[in-house]
Amino acid sequence: MPRTAPPALPYGAALSYEAAARVCATAARTLLVPRVSSATVLGTGPAAAAHLSALVREVPGLGNITVHPGPARWPDAGAAALAAAQGTVLAAAASRDRALLGADLVVVAGPALPVDRALLAPSAVVIQAPPTAT
Repeated sequence: MPRTAPPALPYGAALSYEAAARVCATAARTLLVPRVSSATVLGTGPAAAAHLSALVREVPGLGNITVHPGPARWPDAGAAALAAAQGTVLAAAASRDRALLGADLVVVAGPALPVDRALLAPSAVVIQAPPTAT
């Protein structure tokens, strides 16, 4: 019996924040080179918080995760404890350029200006998060 891919989401379909974050974390694990050490999440609110938590849980080897401008009440206790156990530093950057400087992975969690690739590491991966339901 032939194997087929699961049906694609209809155009314009929206995922939950957590599902979108898992999709991005899977893409990051697939696309990143093994030496990746830093990630940046651009966004605010529950979408950015979900992406930050998914990166901590699902992308091994991250030395630091920076967020700009950042969600309120972040990091949550579970993500902070897991990050500390893995040796991952969680930080918020005061400026967008500072957040992007040298990043190996950038997750754009919501509408944002284009990313200036000159600020990123040479082999950086930029992922635009899929649409989420609000």
